Formats: sequence, C-alpha cells, structure tokens
Amino acid sequence: MKYFFLIILVAFLSGCNALEDNPKFIFKEIDATISENQDMTFFVTTDWHYLSESLTDNGEAFEDFIQSGDGKQLQDMDTIIDAFSYEVSNEQPSVLIISGDLTTNGERQSHVDIANKLKAIEDNGTTVYVIPGNHDINNPWARRFKSTHQYNVETINAEEFSEIYTDFGYDEAISEDPTSLSYLVAPSKDIWLLMIDTNQYDENLDKGSPEISGELSSHTLKWIEASFSLAEEQGATIIPVMHHNLATHNVALNNNYTLNNSNEIKALYSTYNVSLVLSGHIHAQNIHETKSIYDIATSSLAVYPQQYGVLDYDATNSTIEYNTKIVDVANWATKTNSNNPNLQHFDDHARTYFGEFAYDLAYSRLKNSTVLSKDEINYLSKSMVLLNQRFFAGTEELNKDDLFHDNRFERWYDVSDKFLKKYVESIVVDKNTDDNYIKLNLKK
Repeated sequence: MKYFFLIILVAFLSGCNALEDNPKFIFKEIDATISENQDMTFFVTTDWHYLSESLTDNGEAFEDFIQSGDGKQLQDMDTIIDAFSYEVSNEQPSVLIISGDLTTNGERQSHVDIANKLKAIEDNGTTVYVIPGNHDINNPWARRFKSTHQYNVETINAEEFSEIYTDFGYDEAISEDPTSLSYLVAPSKDIWLLMIDTNQYDENLDKGSPEISGELSSHTLKWIEASFSLAEEQGATIIPVMHHNLATHNVALNNNYTLNNSNEIKALYSTYNVSLVLSGHIHAQNIHETKSIYDIATSSLAVYPQQYGVLDYDATNSTIEYNTKIVDVANWATKTNSNNPNLQHFDDHARTYFGEFAYDLAYSRLKNSTVLSKDEINYLSKSMVLLNQRFFAGTEELNKDDLFHDNRFERWYDVSDKFLKKYVESIVVDKNTDDNYIKLNLKK
C-alpha cells in the first residue's frame, strides 16, 4: 500500500520547551475500506479478563482465586468468547471494538490465545480493533494455577502488546501516539475511531502491583487534538474509545474508574463537538451524560448477563443507535453438542452464580450487625442480589417496581457498613434512564 505522510504541526503558546510546544505527529494516507455515506454496524465488548486454559487445572488454587473475586466467570470464558465469536461471525458487523482488560492479569499466553481467537473473527470478515486495559501490560500478578498453588508466569510489555495485536488495529492505524499505545483508525470515510490507551503501567513491575487508575499525558492530549484537527479537515466524525471512564457512572465506584484528568479531556472533546465516548472498566452497563458528551460504559463480558453493545451508524441521518445484546451461550452449547447442564441453561446458571457473590458479600458484612434482626439481614442480602444484577445489567429502573415498594428496604439506611450503604444509595439515586439504549445525532 502506498502511503504519503502528513505532518501536523500543533503549536501551543504555553511556557513549555520547544519540543513540547511544537510536537510533530505522523499521519498516514487515509485508506478507509468503507466509502462515505455508508451505513455501518459496530460490535462493542470489553473486560474479558480471559485466562488461558493452559494456565489452570481448575483446581483448588484457581477456585480460591475465583471466589476471592467479584463474580467474573473466568472458568467459562473460553466458552463465552467462542459463543460471542459465533454471533459475530453470523451477524457480520463491520467492526468489533474491544476496549481493554482482555486478560486476567496480563499473562503472555492469555494474550496469544486471544489473538488467535481474534484472527478467526477477522478471517470471517469483521475488522477488529483493540486497546489495553489496566490488567493487560507489565502485570506482576500474572499467574498460573495448579493444584493448591499459584505460580508466576510471564507478562508482556507495551511493545509486545502492539506486536501481538498488530493485526487488530496497529497495522491499520492512520497514526500512533509516540508516548502510548493509542492509535487512530478510519474504518470508513465518515467514522474514525480514536483508540486511546488510558493506562499507567510503566511502574507496575517496580511497585509490585498493577496501577488501576487512568490518566492521559499532555503529549497524548496534543496528539488527540491533532487527530481531531485532521478529522475535521477531512469531514470525518471521531468516536473516542477508552478503557477508563470519562464520566462518573457511580458515585461509590469512581476512584480509579473515572480518568484522573477527566475534566481536561472533557474540555478537549467539547471543543471538537464529541457526542459519544465508548468505555469499559467499571464492568457495569451504564450510559452517563457529562458536558453534553455521552459516555457509554459497556458491561464486562465476564459477568452476568454477558452482554455486548451493538452500535448502528445511519449515514443518511448521521445518527448512532446503541443497544445491548446478551450472548446466547445456551445456543452455542446446543450447536457444539455440549452436555454441560450449566452451559445448556446458561442464563439461569450465570444469574445464580453472580447472585451468590452479591448475597455472600452483603451477608458477610451485615451478619454482625447489632441493629438488624436475622430476618432483616437475610432480606437485605437478598435485595443486594437484585440490586447488583440490575446495576451490572443496566436495568436499575426495575427496582422502582418492586424493591423500592418494600418497607423492609428502608432498613438499608440504618446499616453501619459505609461501603454497602453508599453502594446501595448510589443505585437508588441513579436516574430512571435506559442504560441499554441511546440514539444520538453525531452532527450536533
């Protein structure tokens, strides 16, 4: 493919050194596979937290690891991803977007396995674009599990991430940010995707743990502005894709989830009339408007109800319509002649599995209460099951039809556990909006 190189010079008048004042970014020739004024469908998924089957014997150590988590169905992820891939192949969306945390803890083998799965998707005609999440790079917690023990395994660095996933965004990039794994792609003449690396992984190995929070450097922000300038010149609309959230989706779960410098990023996006941002990280399905920008956090594929986003672009009206779809794992089990009852009745299995985590969490923190009776503790723990399932599914509006009419629910306000009380209140005050659907005009 023949390329020409367009150098965009972005001049800033702040008191920085010459290099920072005048960064030069390289943009390749735009070679979109889809011409202008063409409708498109994007599938959006995130937070797979996949662990290679070769890294576990499903023994005691692995079971303990799962039980110490937040309800992710790591033991079923191979099947869930295969079922999802089957739906992608059947539906043939133009693009599949994966916004980070592909692996459990950045294991090299997990990355290699995922790349092989993504190759099969691309071979069936869907273009795949990925970015890393906070779990994926320089992760000192990379482990394999055997019998009663965990063992360290190899993780990957940033350069290796771009090499493993070179066919899933990096090779097609119009431009790459020199200081992060962010890149710009143009799947069509009309719609470009700004795949932004929001993670802070450089010091993970030294400090012995992965950094959870996200932030964009001043240099990356200048590269982003240069990308917007080029898109504006070419008459294209950019949709930013990030792992961390632009908006605060839940007041109890904002630290380390909302970008540290989100206000600065909102201001930049507003300058270029951004309507829509795609994110993940929080694992729950939520749509939140901030500064006239809608941040759609698609829920994790690893947790109930195992759903993904479907983004339809209407070129005639310049609109984007987003809704969610649940992976039909039971159908996949039938197609593959599985005799596993959990897979054959996967929705019931996943709902129960996720619910048990919520019940156990609430009960363990309420059981020693001196102001609640045993019946009240049991009721509140059961109500947490519904609250949690609906929060992660983006269906909190259902609470007003049952839980909020039960007088016993008021006892949550007498609970002394600060985290549980704040978490419940954060769900109660959530607006009665549909977190699974939105339609936006991109030419606002």
